[in-house]
Amino acid sequence: MLVLALLVLLMTVSGVAALPRCHVSNISYAYPHQADPNQQVTVYTTVTGSCVSDGEAYYTLRVDLADMASNSLAINSTRIGFNASNFTVIGEDSAITPSVNGTWPLQVHVYVIRAGGTSGSFLLDYQTVSNVTILVGATPVPEFNIGLGFTVLASLMMAVMVLSRTSCRKRTWS
Repeated sequence: MLVLALLVLLMTVSGVAALPRCHVSNISYAYPHQADPNQQVTVYTTVTGSCVSDGEAYYTLRVDLADMASNSLAINSTRIGFNASNFTVIGEDSAITPSVNGTWPLQVHVYVIRAGGTSGSFLLDYQTVSNVTILVGATPVPEFNIGLGFTVLASLMMAVMVLSRTSCRKRTWS
């Protein structure tokens, strides 16, 4: 009991305080759902949140756009400022689409950072949103792989039907 009392006393006297924490409450994004190969696209990420802010620390939002196919990364930092009690910030990341047609999976990583740091005690909140997919190239059109034999047979059957209708009409009119 004496040890517990000493610990409480030390914590109140020594000025130990918790680091200001942040909480990201909502992330939404806007991006093109289809693009051409080798085209530059921009993903806009809107982040809403709040920090326990005393007005002395500077806060930054960092948004990383991760290409899941090539493991490359586009990084953008946007300022939140000194007053981060309630914030809504839009991060903007640009990347080049792959050179081949297909779906392009991306991940969005969101960080709230205090005082210009990049990790450790400076990193106040982190979230990943992983359902960004962009269709690269034209929408695929289904192909019918019908052999030449089937095409010739179908054409021959149509010709026989047309000729038989023509000969039936001639008999009824004469």
